[in-house]
Amino acid sequence: MKKLILLSSVLTMFFVMSCREIVNSVLEVLPPFEVPFSSQIEVPFATVSTTSYTKAPEIHMDINLNNEIKANNPNFSIVNLKSVKLSKLSVSYVSSTLGNKLDVIKNARIYIKGSNLQDKLIATAENNTDPNEIIFTTTDAEIAEYFRSDRNSLIIEIQGNKVSADQIKMKINAGFKVKAEL
Repeated sequence: MKKLILLSSVLTMFFVMSCREIVNSVLEVLPPFEVPFSSQIEVPFATVSTTSYTKAPEIHMDINLNNEIKANNPNFSIVNLKSVKLSKLSVSYVSSTLGNKLDVIKNARIYIKGSNLQDKLIATAENNTDPNEIIFTTTDAEIAEYFRSDRNSLIIEIQGNKVSADQIKMKINAGFKVKAEL
């Protein structure tokens, strides 16, 4: 009987110590969180062809992910960054100079740009017919390196539905899924 009690005590102690290690390892991981980005921009829109893409001026995001990580847990910083992926992106119509709406855009591609990094495709929209909003499909690309500094921006390439020229004001709404670990 004493051996059984001793054996059960040892097993209980082993179980408790294992649980503590599991809890400690879980505490060293910051739960994934969403970093929103929203900006209203004016895009000079000009298509002379409906078969090629036109690049719009850069949209500076300048997201300081170090501050965002610290806001979620002060024990973490940009050093602990493990993953960043675009989770959602949409563009909404605000106004235009000549009355064109977003349905003049047939296809669009969004790239991320960072310091000394090659531009990376992160979202696409194809066969758009909606005049008020374009919902992009994300590429699930890993883009953590683009957020190691706060100098990051988006680049939009647009293919038109028809030959047109205008100045379109639109609002970009994006969300980035961020993971950090100790």
